[in-house]
Parts: sequence; C-alpha cells; structure tokens
Amino acid sequence: MMKKLNKVIFSVTTATLLATTPIHLTNNGQVLAEESKAKELTPEWKVKVELAIQKVKERLPYLADFSYSTLKILEKNDGTNRIIIILQTSKEKKEPSFEFGLDKQGNPDWFSYNEEFPEEGRPKIEHDKVVSKTTDFMKQWYGADMGGFKYNPNYSDQNIALFTKQVNGLPYLNVSVRLTVNSKGEIISKGSGLYDLGGDDAPALEDLKFADPKEAISKDQAEKAFAKHLKLFYLKQPAEGWDEKTKKYLYGSPTLRYKSEFSEFIDAKTGKEVPDYEGSGSAYNPIVRVNPVGKEVTVKTPEEAAAMFAAFGIESKAEKIKEGISEDTKGKEYSHEINKDLEAIIVTEEETGRFISYGMVDKKKKEREYPEEDPKGKKWLTPEESMKLAITALEKYGPKHLKEVMPIGTAEFRQRGAVQGFKFANVHEGIPVLDDVISIRIDRITGEVIGLHMYDVSWEPLILPDPKKAVSHEQALKEYLKVRPLELQYFTSDADILSDNPNYQPILVYRTAISLDHREMDALTGKFTTAAEFHKSPY
Repeated sequence: MMKKLNKVIFSVTTATLLATTPIHLTNNGQVLAEESKAKELTPEWKVKVELAIQKVKERLPYLADFSYSTLKILEKNDGTNRIIIILQTSKEKKEPSFEFGLDKQGNPDWFSYNEEFPEEGRPKIEHDKVVSKTTDFMKQWYGADMGGFKYNPNYSDQNIALFTKQVNGLPYLNVSVRLTVNSKGEIISKGSGLYDLGGDDAPALEDLKFADPKEAISKDQAEKAFAKHLKLFYLKQPAEGWDEKTKKYLYGSPTLRYKSEFSEFIDAKTGKEVPDYEGSGSAYNPIVRVNPVGKEVTVKTPEEAAAMFAAFGIESKAEKIKEGISEDTKGKEYSHEINKDLEAIIVTEEETGRFISYGMVDKKKKEREYPEEDPKGKKWLTPEESMKLAITALEKYGPKHLKEVMPIGTAEFRQRGAVQGFKFANVHEGIPVLDDVISIRIDRITGEVIGLHMYDVSWEPLILPDPKKAVSHEQALKEYLKVRPLELQYFTSDADILSDNPNYQPILVYRTAISLDHREMDALTGKFTTAAEFHKSPY
C-alpha cells in the first residue's frame, strides 16, 4: 500500500542555506539559538540542499535573483523524511516563488514556479517551440540521452510536453516527466504524468522485471480482443466545448457513438482486459428489465420529508427537519440529524418538488467505516441480492417511462466495504445512454438503501438517433484502429500499486493510441469527435 505523508512537522527559514551554517528545525518555523532545543539538519543533507538549489538555478535562469530559501521537512509513516525547498526573491515578497522537492538521494525532483504576473494577455507559445524547449531542458537535467526518456506526442498538447521512460525500446507509461512551458519559453513546472508508480514509495526501476516484448501476442490477436470491447453508446447531452466567459460546458444534440467500454489496456500475453482499479468502472453488463410502480414522488413539506425518511428506515419528525435550498437543483433540501456524525438528506427539484436524491452523509466529510465481514458471522448481502434491492428502489422512485437499464461497472469496482454501489444507465434500443443514469448504494449488512441519486436522469422519454443508421461495427473498428492503432507498452495498473503486494511487476500491454483530436467515434458518420463522453483529460 502506498505510504502517506504526515503533516509538516519541521520548517526553517533562512536567508541562505550554506553547508557550514547550523540549521535547526522547530515545529514553529523559527531558528533557535540553543542547539539543545532544536533538531539539526545533518551536514550531509545540508550539502545536498545547497547542491540542489545550485542545480535548479543553473538550469532555470529566471531563478537568478531568488536568494531567500524556506526549507520544509515532511515526515512519512516509515520514519523517513521528504524535503521541500521554497525559493523567493526576498522574505517579504511572496511572489514570485519557486517550490521543488528532493528525491531519496537528495536530487531535485519535481518543481513548480508561481509567477508574479499571470499569463493572460500574452500570446500563446507554439507546440513546436514547447517540444524544442523541453527537449533541451531534458538534456540539461538528465544528460545527452535524457535519462532514457523520449518525447511522447500522444500525451503532449499545447504548452505541455510529456517524456516517457523507454525500456527495451518500449514506453513504460508509469515513469514519465511532464513539463509545462509558459509563453516566454520558460519551464515552469516539472512533475510525473500519466500513471504514477507510487511516488517516493515506488520500487527502483532497476529492481523491476520487464518481460521480453517477443512474449506478446501478435497485434492481429490484440485487435481481435479489442474488437469485443468496441461498443455503441448514447449521449443525450454531449459536451462539445467550454465557454471561458460563463465557465460552463457547451452541449450538443443527442448523439450515438462508438467507444471502448473498458480501460483500453489489453494484457499483451493473455489478450484480457487490464482494469485500472480492482474491477472495471466502465464495463457493460446484461440489461435488466424494470417495471416502475406507483406515481412520481414529490416532497414539498417537512411532513412529507419525514415520511420519506421513514421509507428509508430513518425515524424523524417534521419539527426536527432542517429546510434549505440545494446548490445542485435549486430546489428544497431537507436534512435530519441521525447522530453527531451522520445526517440524512433529501433533495428535490426546484419547480416540481420532485424527489431527486436521498443519502446519508458524514458531517465531518469522512468515509464511513465498516468492519470486515466475519466468515463465521452473519453473511453480508451478495452483489446479486443487493442488486434486487436497488432495482426495487429504482422502480419505486425512478422515472416511470424506464423499461430497461444497464448496470455499468463491475461489482468489485463499485464495492466499498459493506456498501455496494450501482450505476444504472437508461437503455434505448438495447444501447446504454451513459449520461442518463441513476446511482444507488445498498448497505450490505442491513439491506437498507443509503444512497439514491437521480440528478442525471431524464424524467421524460428521450428522442435519440436511430441505431439502424449507424456504420457497421466492422467499419467502425477498422477506422478506429487506423486512427488510434494499438501500441505495445509496459504498464503497472493502480490495482497493483494500491495493493498490499510489494512485489508487483510491470506487464506488457497493448493500448489504443491517445489523441486529443480523436476521442470517440460518431456512429452515424464514422468520424472521430474532439470531445469525449466525460469532461476530463484522456491522459
């Protein structure tokens, strides 16, 4: 398991950090006169700190006037420390500032430059110049061979350049350098990109075992495996852009698209999916027929809220319920305090009073903790048993036009301790509408519904494109792999990194090439879109 950092326990502020200068660290950021009351930085690390400052200044000319330094030491659970250095032009002037961290050996690792004046108004830098500037920087930082890193155009865009570690002539996605360049051509940040290998707790590269690329299945076999995962889906409201003035997404008309329904990683030895986490969050599952019952539920008064809480197993009275306005729907929000830690909340639609959401929330914003299931004790509900309870709640409270839904994601992915989660997508003509969903959580110990959220579901039938007009799966697959071909790479999944197994190793994988200009395929035209299903970077 990745180790976590404790809060900052020591810090020191000095005008200069000379190796011969006694540096004493205290928990209030002051330098003590009496050595007996302070923890002293070892001479070895004093030298390393000075050399680190010297290195970043040599490679980043804009730091020439940064003469004031602040040193922070963060203690880790294993007793080792992480050192962070902050450079400023003076003690009084907080901006501009430059912050960087040291690795285990005391070498500069990541850094971030907080400029005094913002980028707004400056002309944007061309990406070709970004590539040139960052390549020169990588050679200065790591040497002529750039430390075995190589510019990766698939994961670079605008003012960002990403360099991936090469092993046996293949990129290892978990070890990479991500550089950001401002309009002046200055490197203003350095960090890891793509899939981190575990930060300071990552195993040394030389301790990892990399399979021979010759052990991989053929590209043709990998393409056949990938073909099984290229599937149709609907979006009722696809994001098509971003409005800088309103700071809101711009949405288009309902669309039918093709995309890979899994993590996009294929084990190059077995041809099976490599999930990002334990289980997969985007896997399609068998369609479930539903039979909505009763009328749509509305909650317009504290008395009706009390009745609704009772339906979810929460005893309450109208006079104990707090009434407010939901930030999400602008409708009424009713809350009931269960105890000093938990409260139950009901959210309604603004104009209609329609019931939209119910959930139990930790008032301290902490995750609920559950005991581990006792093999000899009472059995918790299985995912299948939990599913039946979730469907019953969906039929009672969800839209009455629903006929079929599809659970998205594996049971393992949506399981958190004793909580079993479900994300049900509306189904049209046998195809899921991935942004028309209902989320439900079941307590596997009590069988109670502890979360039911319908913010993203449509309450009236949708008018969607005719799937009969879509290009064939064969044609879509051919075009997809032409534009985004499978590439052989090394990869370590988060399922391994976050596990308790310290002996995980990289695996050979095939992955479809990433492109910001080719995200998903319009099923009616067979052409790629520049906007994706979810509003996030494809990295």
